Amino acid sequence: MQTRKQITWTSGVLILGLLALLYLVPFYLIIQRPKPAVTEIFFADRITDAHRILIEKYNRMNAGKIKVTPIDFPNSDFSTNERKEILTRLLRGEGDGIDLMAVDVVWVQRFEKWCEPLGKYFSDQELKRIIPDALYSCRSEGELVAVPLDLVQGVLYYREDLLRNMKGGEGVIQALQGNMTWPEFVRLKEKLGWKKPFYVFTAADYEGLVCIYIEVLLSLRRDYFSTVGFDFDTPEGREALRLLVDLVQRDRASPEAVTTFTEVPSYEYFIKNDGLFIHGWNTFDKDFSDAPYDRAKEQHLRKAPIPYPAGGQPASVFGGWNLMISKFSKKKEAVVDFAKFLLSDESQEMFYTHGGYYPVVSSFYDNPESLQRHPEIAGIKELMRTGVHRPPRKDYTNYSKIMSHYFALAIRNKLSVEEATASVTRTIRSANISFTDR
Repeated sequence: MQTRKQITWTSGVLILGLLALLYLVPFYLIIQRPKPAVTEIFFADRITDAHRILIEKYNRMNAGKIKVTPIDFPNSDFSTNERKEILTRLLRGEGDGIDLMAVDVVWVQRFEKWCEPLGKYFSDQELKRIIPDALYSCRSEGELVAVPLDLVQGVLYYREDLLRNMKGGEGVIQALQGNMTWPEFVRLKEKLGWKKPFYVFTAADYEGLVCIYIEVLLSLRRDYFSTVGFDFDTPEGREALRLLVDLVQRDRASPEAVTTFTEVPSYEYFIKNDGLFIHGWNTFDKDFSDAPYDRAKEQHLRKAPIPYPAGGQPASVFGGWNLMISKFSKKKEAVVDFAKFLLSDESQEMFYTHGGYYPVVSSFYDNPESLQRHPEIAGIKELMRTGVHRPPRKDYTNYSKIMSHYFALAIRNKLSVEEATASVTRTIRSANISFTDR
């Protein structure tokens, strides 16, 4: 028979055990509760060093909440046209495999039907931070459907080491910085006596050729698309194409091989064959840093303004990439947060220092600290004043395919200039496409 002392001790143990249980059960339930799922964002772009650094930084800042997973489209594996078609197929499937994508500035109006309108996510104050040239292609019928990620511009590259070793080369380098006309530029080939490739550009049947053609066309007439539209059977339309044809067929300033070149092959040919000049984007000197063709040669690349037609004015076409959010994404708020992170001053400067892309925020160009870190900004601003845009239209890619097809035939001497420009105009007209830019 238990004594009163034993009963008291047993009761105490039971009470303590019950209290411990009451304390531990809630704690157990708390630690066993499923952790909130991490929101994973799939971001499609050509992933450069700047992308990787920024994605890693954002993921650290949002550890346990948001994770950005990149989908890479390297230049060595995908042309811009191939990238466009892959994204189109993915979006047509209405899946949520891609949340955020970088699209070429001329794809925005084509992709808008699959993407989220962005006006409600970005305030007027936030948009005022962005330079107008970067926002130019981001709207459709007045509605914001994209935000810019970066901006590029056509430039002329030259091999400084080769020019300095030529008689009169120092004078040529100085003249290049002063906006040279195409006739003056072509005469340099004979003046310098250069026997290797003189001028390399992209003349294959693709968008890059159209960029160069529009650059020449808008040198001749800035308001061409707003007044004439997509009728190229005009004096200016023919003159612009004849200039490109003559570079290859008459003046022999460019080798026949350019008729097969898109961007990556043109650069490889230029480096391996000791080309003297090449048309490229302002990022070319960093685009191939991960896989250089000849680092010793590439370190001597320098930039100059694109030549322009006699009687025209300097012009250099803008390019770049805009951010668009899939309307099928179920993570739009998180995606917007990441997009705004990429548009921060610090991120934009990272794209410039690591990738060569022009920042899209005005602070980079006006901030005294930026100017001190990057004294070349003054030259960039001067070049940007010559910048011209391809017209933002839903059917632009249809135009581009027609234009590049016939223009490439003309440069290969398969059609006359007159036949090519007339064929473009006739084909656009037969497709019932409106000529005037709208």
